[in-house]
Amino acid sequence: MKTRLGVALLSGAFALSAALAAGESPARGSVSSNELENEIRSELDSLRERIEDLEMLLATLVTTREAEMATTGVEPGGTSLVAAASDGGASATPEIAVPSTSTQQSDAGMPEGVASTGGQPLSITGLVDTYYTHNTNDPADGNNTLYYTNPNARGFGLNQLKLEIETAGDGPFGFRSDIWFGSGARLFRDGLEPGPLADVLYLQQAFGYYQFGNGAQLDAGLFGTIAGLEVAESHLNWNYTRGILWAWNEPFSHLGARLGVPLTDTFTGTLLLVNGLDNAWDQNTGKSYGVQGSLAPNDQFNTTLTWINGPENAGTNDGWLRDLSWNAYAGLSDRVEAMVNMDYISATDEMGTSATSWGLGGYLRFHVNDRVRIAERYEFMNDREARSTGVEQMLMENTITLEFQPVVDDARFLTRLEYRRDWSDAPFFSCSGCGEGLSMSQNTFTIGMSWVFGPK
Repeated sequence: MKTRLGVALLSGAFALSAALAAGESPARGSVSSNELENEIRSELDSLRERIEDLEMLLATLVTTREAEMATTGVEPGGTSLVAAASDGGASATPEIAVPSTSTQQSDAGMPEGVASTGGQPLSITGLVDTYYTHNTNDPADGNNTLYYTNPNARGFGLNQLKLEIETAGDGPFGFRSDIWFGSGARLFRDGLEPGPLADVLYLQQAFGYYQFGNGAQLDAGLFGTIAGLEVAESHLNWNYTRGILWAWNEPFSHLGARLGVPLTDTFTGTLLLVNGLDNAWDQNTGKSYGVQGSLAPNDQFNTTLTWINGPENAGTNDGWLRDLSWNAYAGLSDRVEAMVNMDYISATDEMGTSATSWGLGGYLRFHVNDRVRIAERYEFMNDREARSTGVEQMLMENTITLEFQPVVDDARFLTRLEYRRDWSDAPFFSCSGCGEGLSMSQNTFTIGMSWVFGPK
């Protein structure tokens, strides 16, 4: 554009000079040749100033255009997708756009995502879990014996309102926090410092993590145990109620550090160094450690072996607690799945006296169709030395669960109908109409419903 303007002006100047030299000056009688020459020079100076102004404006427009293309990802000389869509792709030369206010604010360092610090955005997921339970024993204290997640034996109950907060960015570091409200949280709260929310609030997890390039992850803080098969959230298990082993023979959480490393495509190893089992405040100077190996050769089979041990007696490092757990999953067919879980705990006091409790559980689930599933669980726990329940007994339970998922391929809302029978070889279960208020068995009927809200 600058070249064309310069050529045109120079051509006009040469033509006018030639005309003057040939004596073809307009209005000779009224204007002298010197006056005409001065007038022409003045016009040329004015044109030169205008050319310089145009060159400056053109340079400004080109700079603005290049900056706009850099922010929208369009190559120089190309057409943006928005411009092409607006004119059906016929436009060959898009108009020059001025950066918007929102773009300028983003470039100035406005925070991205939810985090006010400008770090990784947060992902917030919630869970509402409510139930109705009827206990045929009509226990005098209103509690279902052995139950942690649905303790109310007299009707409706809120098991948990849970909030999971986690960083959702692509960075190597982040954090996760799980906060749990509800009647189920009251039972987990034992052992933590008292407070006004002691009966309703439970901090299940709160840890930071760092992810390495090879897929390994280091967690530090409060996190759920690596032992066992079942988990605290109802909708992630096959049955609504939690089994005996989960509630009475396995830890819930640990405070410390955890490192998981994928050693091969099918095998993952985990190391654990923590205060102990279910103790946010360590009761001695010793630490517990654990090791785990998980094998998953394909989608139809996986198995995990876990070992945790350490000094767990208050005020002394003498006497250790040892926990060995093993579980496996097998997809038997497109409709049938099975799992098995074993857990063994041995505890030795400072005087060298030991007590053990151990048990085994089997699970079977049948997919009737895309919406309906039937699951059964059978467990026993040998507590002959009264380490876990405080009573020398053999505990057993059998649970049958009918699950309905209204929306195919979206399990964020589930309804479960469940019958469970617990029994023992000793009077153990609360019963208002039984002698001494105890029975050797317990039958419950439960309707459980869970809603998961947040990203699908």
